[in-house]
Amino acid sequence: MDRKSIFALVLIAVIIILLPYYQKLIVGDQPVKQNQFEKSDSIKHIQPDSNQILKEDKNEDKKEIVEKVKEEIKEENLKNNFLQDSVYRKIEIETKFYSAILSNKGGGSFEKFELKNYQKYDSSNVNLIDKNLNNGIEISFQNTAGENVDISEYLFQSNKEFAKIVLNTNEKESIEYELVINKSRIKKTFIFYADKYHFDLIIEYLNPGDLLLNNQYRIGWENGLPSTESYAEDDNTYNQTVISMGGEVENYDITDEGKKETVTFSGLADWVAIRTKYFLTAITGVKLDNSESIYFSPEGRKKENYIQRIYNVGYYKRYNEFSEDTFRIYMGPLDHEELEQYDNGLDNLVMSNSGYERFFRFFSMIILYIMIFLNKFIPNYGIVIIVFSILIKVVLYPLTKKSYTSMREMQKVQPLMAEIKEKYKGDPQRMNKETMKLYKEHGVNPMGGCLPMLLQMPLLLGLFIVFRSTIQLRGASFIPGWIDDLSRTEALFNLPFSIPFYGDEFNLLPVLMGLTMIFQSKMTMQDPKQKAMVYLMPIMMLFIFNRFPSGLNLYYTLFNLWTIIQQKYLHNDNKVEDTGKKIKNKNLNYKR
Repeated sequence: MDRKSIFALVLIAVIIILLPYYQKLIVGDQPVKQNQFEKSDSIKHIQPDSNQILKEDKNEDKKEIVEKVKEEIKEENLKNNFLQDSVYRKIEIETKFYSAILSNKGGGSFEKFELKNYQKYDSSNVNLIDKNLNNGIEISFQNTAGENVDISEYLFQSNKEFAKIVLNTNEKESIEYELVINKSRIKKTFIFYADKYHFDLIIEYLNPGDLLLNNQYRIGWENGLPSTESYAEDDNTYNQTVISMGGEVENYDITDEGKKETVTFSGLADWVAIRTKYFLTAITGVKLDNSESIYFSPEGRKKENYIQRIYNVGYYKRYNEFSEDTFRIYMGPLDHEELEQYDNGLDNLVMSNSGYERFFRFFSMIILYIMIFLNKFIPNYGIVIIVFSILIKVVLYPLTKKSYTSMREMQKVQPLMAEIKEKYKGDPQRMNKETMKLYKEHGVNPMGGCLPMLLQMPLLLGLFIVFRSTIQLRGASFIPGWIDDLSRTEALFNLPFSIPFYGDEFNLLPVLMGLTMIFQSKMTMQDPKQKAMVYLMPIMMLFIFNRFPSGLNLYYTLFNLWTIIQQKYLHNDNKVEDTGKKIKNKNLNYKR
């Protein structure tokens, strides 16, 4: 940057800093201000200085100022047929599941929604409301003059004063917010439940025809969900918008930078949702008689190593003045057991992030149910993984034994196969014929070693999905000080530099997994030409698995260890004579 550019930036900064003092000198103090819709003669937004009003002070002069401001706002509201609150109010709602702060700004805007049972990597509670994103529920509409009106900046009147509401078992609480504009009224009623992650939102309009253009308004979730994981890039790959219409569920995401055009889908949706790897916000129409369409608006924001996905999604709703609209908003974990009780398909979002997850979901769900069952008796999920890995080896033992026996039989006939290849190397057709004859004489099935492994693949991939993406392992500790969270890497220490495809973290479990793979490969390797593969594959897996959750690496390390023990047992149990001696003693009917 040259000197002129630097000088210009400094000059602009000075002007911006001094501008408020200049305005105050010329115009004087202004107790009220108008919002972005000030062009409308019928709708004006009077925004008081909430800090000034809420500040408690025994000084009588300041109290007089507060009362004066309130009176001026009241007079201005009455003059413009616009009635909003003069005080910024907050209400805290606390249940056993979450702690939330709701303000009268926008008629119930969330300042926080912290989940008590889930912590972030920095030990703070997961908060689904991020001030940097400015995310949350939003209602907007076009007035009868065709102007866009966003009610998020208005101070609604409420039936509750400043309060903290603690809900105990089976209790519920209603909080009402109301805003009067001319002869119309917007009313929002929140109903919170002590034992649920969801709350209900009832929306009512009085004389909607005098306020809403074509009686239509928009309600949805704006600006997505914040990342809650230490590995934000991985968390972001699960970030999607999901829409259910007519029983059909569609996933939508964005992979490139920039704001995209809003897409609409005609018809009434069962629900719309935004998900990350472990958490979900979903809006379900509980009591809706009609809906124009669904809107979806994505934006990709450039981060250091990835594109952050931001989604707006919701309903275009035509209001019926003879009824009320009720929406159920779920804000909580992407937990199958929790979502299954809603009986609307939200539970199908668990382990369905991509095509391969949906393809193997049947196997993944079986594995998840077994692990949840075991956890009822074994409170440590690390020990559950150890027990589960042993159970898997026991269940797969018949297939493993068949595969091992078949490979041993194939090794016995290798010298004869080499002779056939040498004898008929100029006649491929005869070579194949004699090879098949050899297989038949010795009862060898060339696919016998591969088929059992292929049958195991759906199970192994199902395990991969469960350990990588289910919330049960999130925050679950195995060995404190080493494996504190089975859903994250161990991160024993950070390297002073980053290695391509490996990262800058050193994790022990991937190294142990690689060593067990090398040892296992050496036990089964017969062809010296394949010696390079003994080391190449484990090194590749080390690079791939270094950023994977420790629970997944723990399972595969144990799986390899049990396989080594199993192969050692099978080898001792199936010792055979030297191939040459066996062939000679049997006096085979093979003509050389």
